[in-house]
Amino acid sequence: MNFFSHNPLNRFSEMRPDEAHMQQLWQQQEARVLVVHESLSLIKKTGSGKLAAVLRQQEAEDLAKLAQVQVYLGSEEVVPYFVLGFEGMEEQLQNLLGEDYALADLRMSAHELPQPDGALLAYARGMVHWNLRHRFCANCGSVTYSTNAGHVRQCTNEACNLHHFPRTDTAIIVIISEGDACLLGRQAVWPNGMYATIAGFLEPGETLEQAVAREAQEETGVELQKITYHSSQPWPFPSSIMVGFNAEARNRNLVLDNDELEDARWFTRKEIEAGLQDGTLRLPPPISIAYRLIRDWFNANGAYKLEELTGY
Repeated sequence: MNFFSHNPLNRFSEMRPDEAHMQQLWQQQEARVLVVHESLSLIKKTGSGKLAAVLRQQEAEDLAKLAQVQVYLGSEEVVPYFVLGFEGMEEQLQNLLGEDYALADLRMSAHELPQPDGALLAYARGMVHWNLRHRFCANCGSVTYSTNAGHVRQCTNEACNLHHFPRTDTAIIVIISEGDACLLGRQAVWPNGMYATIAGFLEPGETLEQAVAREAQEETGVELQKITYHSSQPWPFPSSIMVGFNAEARNRNLVLDNDELEDARWFTRKEIEAGLQDGTLRLPPPISIAYRLIRDWFNANGAYKLEELTGY
C-alpha cells in the first residue's frame, strides 16, 4: 500500500451519533489522543527516531480544555483514538507538552515515521483541517457546531439546519509512457532538477479516465491511447485522494502549457539513471504515489531497481 494508507483503526461510524457512548470512550484509561495544530502534527522524538505522539487520555485532559476541535477517529481493538485540533496556539502547546514533543509538517516528516503512524496522523490532520475550515454554514453563513463525534458539522440556524460532511477532493496522477521512455514534468516553484508525474483535479461531469486524458492533453499536448488503474493514496494536504494510473501515449509530441508546467521531458530509463547518479535529476519524495508510479514503471524493465539509485 502507499504511504498514509495503513490506518489500523476500525472507524465504527455507526457509534458516532451516540454522544453518551463517545464520552464514555473518551474517559476510558485506554483512550489515546493525537494532536494537530493547524497543518502541523505532534510527533515524539525518541532515541531511535520519531513516532506519532500518542498521548494517554489523562495526559491530554488539560489540552482538551483548550482544543477547538475534538474528533473520535476510531478504535484499534479496545483502544479508542481521538484527535484534538488547535489553531493559533503553538506556543501554548509547546509549553504544555515539553521538549520531547515537536509540531512537524507531515509531508516533510512522514518518511521518518512507521507507516501506520503516518496514516493515523494523515487521517487526524484531514479531520482537524475540515473542522477548522467549516465553522460557518456555506448555505446561510451561520455558525456550525460539531456533532457525530466530529464527523458532521450542523448549522445553528434552525431555518437552515444543514448538515455538512467532510469532503475529499479527487485528483488523478499518471505515469505516461511511450516505448522505453516516460513523461515527467516540473513546475517552476519546485526545487532545481525535480521532475514528477502529471497530475490534476477531477472536474464535475468527468470520469477518472477522462480526467487523466484531459490533464495530459492540457499540460503536455500528449494524446493517450491506453489508461489503466494503478493504486490510490490519501493525500491530506489539505484534503485530497490521489488516484494513480498508468497510461500509454500515441507519440512523443509535446506542446507545453507554461501556466501549468515550466518543462516536460521524455526520460528513458538510462537517462533517469544518469540524472540520478550525476545529481541533475530529482524525483518526488518516497512517501508520494508519484514516486511509486515512477518506481514501478522503471523497475518493470530496468537494469537497476530505482531503490538502488535513489537510496529509498
